[in-house]
Amino acid sequence: MIQLHKWYPFVHPTPYDVKSIAFEKRLERLQFEYEQAIKAEKVRQAVEEYDLELYNKRAYQTTIELEIFSNKRHFDKYV
Repeated sequence: MIQLHKWYPFVHPTPYDVKSIAFEKRLERLQFEYEQAIKAEKVRQAVEEYDLELYNKRAYQTTIELEIFSNKRHFDKYV
């Protein structure tokens, strides 16, 4: 006689492990947060570089203006 389980074997699902699923989701979330933190750090560094560049340009412009002003007074003494 043919038995039913010989031709149609039962496939049992893997056991439902709540801890491993929670661990995987937590790992995915932490990886996403880490990637976002890296992107934010890169943006912060770029903003600081631009800020320093603007500060240097303003300081250079101020220095030029002060030199022009002081040279004008220096020339007035000789005239």
